[in-house]
Amino acid sequence: MGERTLLLGYDLCDDKTQMAVYNREQMEPELVGQSAENPYALFDTAIVMENMEPLTGFLPRIRRGEEITVDGKVSNPVNVLAYYFRKTLSMTRQKYPSETIKQLVVTVPEQTPEFVTLIYDALELLGIGRERAVVIGHKQSYLHYVLYQKKEMWVNDVGLFDYSGKSLRYYQMQVDRRRTPVFAGVTEKDFSDAMEIAGEDEDRKGTVFENIVYGAIHKQILSTLYMTGNGFEGEWADEVFKKLCVGRRLFKGQNLYVSGACYAAREFGETARLSDFVLLDEDMVSSHILVNVYSEAKEQEVPFVKAGIPWYQVDKEMDLIPHGDDELSLIVRNIFTNEEKKFIIDLEPVSGKSERKCRLGIRLRFSDVHTCIVTIKDRGFGDLFPTSNRIWEKMITID
Repeated sequence: MGERTLLLGYDLCDDKTQMAVYNREQMEPELVGQSAENPYALFDTAIVMENMEPLTGFLPRIRRGEEITVDGKVSNPVNVLAYYFRKTLSMTRQKYPSETIKQLVVTVPEQTPEFVTLIYDALELLGIGRERAVVIGHKQSYLHYVLYQKKEMWVNDVGLFDYSGKSLRYYQMQVDRRRTPVFAGVTEKDFSDAMEIAGEDEDRKGTVFENIVYGAIHKQILSTLYMTGNGFEGEWADEVFKKLCVGRRLFKGQNLYVSGACYAAREFGETARLSDFVLLDEDMVSSHILVNVYSEAKEQEVPFVKAGIPWYQVDKEMDLIPHGDDELSLIVRNIFTNEEKKFIIDLEPVSGKSERKCRLGIRLRFSDVHTCIVTIKDRGFGDLFPTSNRIWEKMITID
């Protein structure tokens, strides 16, 4: 097996797929499969098998959990996705034959808990577990991409217009430096209907787009604007771009999300560069959850869940040995308001075993962004104090 060194970003979309490896010498992403004919290294999201038509459009069906027929055989979504990952990830061997993946970040346009789970399950079949893989949305990729640029590029807010297919969306990154840690978030506006009304006439399309842009950035102080998506192909928007360059920088390209995922792979797989930032969106847990324990000869608060993690990716476990305790204390600290709540969980189900006669397994998950599920299990304590197999749960509202 090759050495695990590759930090890989992977942009998985319905029609196209991109990959990028972090180049440590140049300290930036390097597209996988780039050529003069394919400068953005965009590949059809399709399964190609011998003597059969390419299978396209399977990703929306996978998100819906539908069975898929491949070469006359019915296959479940996880197997199909695993096959596609295997075929595409093998492309890295052409340039890096002796290296394997150290950290993989898959970015997708829209996240749902079900789709994210399917991706993790598919990667697990390839031997890439959650310790080496993270799934993030395009907004998170955007934040990682911008924050890895030079600071003068994001000294003020940063805007991104994504014109993919018939969809035009505007994302504005805002950074609140008055807080510690620093908050970075994204607001979103959808202008798809307006662009659809414009039709295909290039002059009309350019006029409508110009009105949309100036309406979106009116009274906003922006350091940089990014334009991405196949909708910007051609020259129809070039005059608008020239006007927008006055007083700010503007970049147009097709590799922002995959590059952001690649930077995220570097962030998660090696020394964190954004440790002083919390990257927030509507799916992020907005509170730290800590547990009061006695450790290293003193009572202290031990972090259990950190804010800034998507709620559906939280699944944390910890083992505790009670010492005369009849309750467990959880502290929930909101990072926006600094408000602190304390939740007490009764340990009565292990009454009589709290003097170091049992080991408690504590597990934290979320049912939605505001609701945490605390599961406690009596694991016993060796042969002298076998487990009672008691399991109990408590729901806590953190916001």
